[in-house]
Amino acid sequence: MIALINEIISNRTLLIVGAWYGLPITVALIVLFLIKSSRDERGRAIIGKASIIAMIVFILLVNGFAKLSSHITVNYITTACCIQWIYDIVLTVEVVAILIYKKLE
Repeated sequence: MIALINEIISNRTLLIVGAWYGLPITVALIVLFLIKSSRDERGRAIIGKASIIAMIVFILLVNGFAKLSSHITVNYITTACCIQWIYDIVLTVEVVAILIYKKLE
């Protein structure tokens, strides 16, 4: 299992895909922050709830990477790939949480 994870995160193509995926998801999050409905009290509450969920996911992923790094070869590609995908996953969770909370309220 560790060998498979090491192969996946040592892949340069996956790093590039993660970097390109990070651009639109970052733009989407910025747009969600700046739209008019996010500026009132309910919008700020939605962003706050989504940010708490994203922070919990971030803590879990970073701790997972810390535990995993003792079992894999750590070099530039693996570190950059892990950081990039942690960023992408956290932003995706935040965007999805904002959209779900907006739909519910």
